[in-house]
Amino acid sequence: MSESQGIERRFELKWMNRTVQTVSFPALESSQGTVLILHGLGDHIGRYGWAIELFRNQGFDVLGIDWPGCGKSSGIRGDLPVLDDACRLVGEILEAYKVAPVGVLGHSTGGFFLTHFLARSLPSFSSVEWAWFSSPLLDPSYGQSVIKITAAKLLAKVMPKFTISTGVYPRDCFHTGGGPGSREFAEGVHNRISLRFGENLLDPEKVAVKVVGQIDERISVLLTQGAADHICAPEMAEPFVHGLRTQSKVFLLVAGARHEPFRESESDGFFNQVRAWLTGR
Repeated sequence: MSESQGIERRFELKWMNRTVQTVSFPALESSQGTVLILHGLGDHIGRYGWAIELFRNQGFDVLGIDWPGCGKSSGIRGDLPVLDDACRLVGEILEAYKVAPVGVLGHSTGGFFLTHFLARSLPSFSSVEWAWFSSPLLDPSYGQSVIKITAAKLLAKVMPKFTISTGVYPRDCFHTGGGPGSREFAEGVHNRISLRFGENLLDPEKVAVKVVGQIDERISVLLTQGAADHICAPEMAEPFVHGLRTQSKVFLLVAGARHEPFRESESDGFFNQVRAWLTGR
């Protein structure tokens, strides 16, 4: 399915003087409601044709957002909005377009945002019935050296918009087969992060396990994770799922898969289990 089948809509962030790109797709048949897609750092909604097709086939309308600094949205690449601004941005977009999502997919850093959107009980998320956390960033400081964290916090006060490499390449996200292509990004994809956004992520109070208990127990949750993911540690996933109050929760650990199980060459079994969850949750 091509991106041109969507309806592009632009939204102005008046408090930051940026333009955010949103894309919507109607359900293929009668709609069961809208699914919101929140992509990760260095990513954009144009790479989520697989998710858009999956949800539309399940009877959902789809709304996708390019975070500021990503895809077709304006801004410095890698300078995503800090958490409080992200809350306001998503709330204003949903209110402006009169969309009340029944489901949300949050991948990687999008999963970090999703955790806090649900924990904060955003009014625009009051209609959410289910949430799919895809390889979510649950503890950004995990595996990071104290020296690196301290340096990032100090530099953020002097050069907040300065960006540095995350060190992540396509081969880290899925099995590329090696060769030069394992370090080449698709159009619109990058591995930059601004110091101010990095500092915001590293706030110890924003670690997911500290807020997971605040997520409404009525929301059904699916968490999918590649067992060979070294970008967002699988070790963080089980405590997160355990901390959820809801009884309707599924943890799918995909053997051999890296950060993006949906891009692995043998992903049919993964998608079959996701479809089964969407149908029977």
